[in-house]
Amino acid sequence: MRNRPIIMIDTTNAPTYCRSHCCNGDCSKHISKGMAYTGPCKFALLKDTEECEGYISRRKKTMQEIKQIEKEMEAAGIEK
Repeated sequence: MRNRPIIMIDTTNAPTYCRSHCCNGDCSKHISKGMAYTGPCKFALLKDTEECEGYISRRKKTMQEIKQIEKEMEAAGIEK
């Protein structure tokens, strides 16, 4: 087995992105923006911290969309 060099990267000034897969795509620290970042960066779970810009649960967002569709169906006179 060949000895491979250990590569160390200083990430003290690297931007931190959230690794939570929430539905807040407008967040400046969303995981999708971290994946598009081309330099060195860190990923941390920022949910429920001061750096979090508003966690939106996928389940809650889906339930809100379902309720909105049901309201639109009732307004149009369509039964479930």
